[in-house]
Amino acid sequence: MVAAWFAKRAAASGLGHVAVDSAGLLGLEGRPAAPEVVSLLRPLGCDLVSHRSRGVRPSDLASSDLVVAMELRHLEDLHARDPELEARALLLRAFEHGPEPSQGAPDLDDPIGGPPAGYAAAFEKVRACVEGLVLHLRHHG
Repeated sequence: MVAAWFAKRAAASGLGHVAVDSAGLLGLEGRPAAPEVVSLLRPLGCDLVSHRSRGVRPSDLASSDLVVAMELRHLEDLHARDPELEARALLLRAFEHGPEPSQGAPDLDDPIGGPPAGYAAAFEKVRACVEGLVLHLRHHG
């Protein structure tokens, strides 16, 4: 959800040169996007039908200028994999209130397995955070 929406907003905001990718930490390989996410983002011009999950690789961390995680435990896991990542890794919700990343940002709760309303609520937070992240990259990237 986050990567698809961010890629769309980045391109629309003149950041077409920004490469966006999605990788997880649960070891889930080849799984499709949740049907609720596909349905939620389709009317917004994001086609996730062909999306398949994959795990994060060391090369992902080494080649990324910025790594955005959904939860603090994800950041901790990523830092354990690559201690030099700290300056380049932030929580998505650090951008919830604007382009300057805030300290102590909360986790973005995963709506997987919950009711459709949970996906919509998560997306509203994603939408705000992505706008802040896009502004951040336009000013600092």
